[in-house]
Amino acid sequence: MVSDGLRAVPSYAGGVLECLAIPPEDVPGVLERLDRLQELAESGPRGTDDGLACFNHLYREITREVLAQLDGQELFREPEFSGRLDVEFARRYFSAVRADASGLPVPRSWAVLLDRRGHTEIGPVEFAVAGVNAHVNYDLATAVVRTCTVLGRGLGRSELADHQSFNEIFAQHVGGLVDHFGTWLGRELDGAVIDKIMDGAGTLSVVLARDAAWCRAEHLWALRTRPAEYERECQAIDWRAAMIGRGVLLAGATP
Repeated sequence: MVSDGLRAVPSYAGGVLECLAIPPEDVPGVLERLDRLQELAESGPRGTDDGLACFNHLYREITREVLAQLDGQELFREPEFSGRLDVEFARRYFSAVRADASGLPVPRSWAVLLDRRGHTEIGPVEFAVAGVNAHVNYDLATAVVRTCTVLGRGLGRSELADHQSFNEIFAQHVGGLVDHFGTWLGRELDGAVIDKIMDGAGTLSVVLARDAAWCRAEHLWALRTRPAEYERECQAIDWRAAMIGRGVLLAGATP
C-alpha cells in the first residue's frame, strides 16, 4: 500500500508537519489546513506550478463548496454523515502529505503525484487530475467505511446518495480545470493534450466512476472484520489507482 524506501523531504517540510500535526475535527478545520498547505506548496521552487499546489488548490475549492452545501442543507441528505465523511476523507490526504514531508513511505497512488510534483514537463491539469484520482479512487472508499464505523451506521441509501453528491462536486470542479488553470497560471494549454487527459482516453470517467467507488466501499465494509483481507484489498485498490495516475501524468507530459 505504500511506496518503498525513504523519500526526499520537501524544503518546507517543517511547516507541513506543524500544519498537519493535529488532524481536523470538522470541515472548517479541513479548510484551514488546506489554506495553509497551499501557502506552503506555493513557497517551493515551482511556486503555483508545484504538483501538490495544483491539486490542493482544486481540493480547497471543492471543500469550500462542500462546506457551503452543508451550511445550506440542500445537497446532502445526512449532514452528520456528510460532514464526517469530508473530515475522514481529508484526513487520508493529509496523512499522505504528512508522511511525504517526514520522508516516510506513502500510498502508491499518492506517490505518483508527490514523486513528480516538481517535474516541469507535467502540466497543472495533469497534476490536479492525478490528485483527484488518488483521492477518489483510493481514499474515498476507505473514508466511507471509517465514517460509518465512527458514526455506528451502515451503508444505506442515504449514505450512497451523499457519497454520490461528493463525487458530483468533484466532477463539476474537475470539469472546470481547463478554464481555471488557463487563467490562473497565465498559459495556453494544448487542446489535444487536454482532450487526451480529460476525455479522449476516458480518464475522467475512470477517475470519477461513482458506481465503482461505492462498490469498493461496500466490498471493504464486508471485509472490515477480517483485517488481513481488508488490508490486501486496500493494497489492490491503491495499486489500481496508481496505474491510472501514472497514465494521467504520462498523457500530457512533453517528450
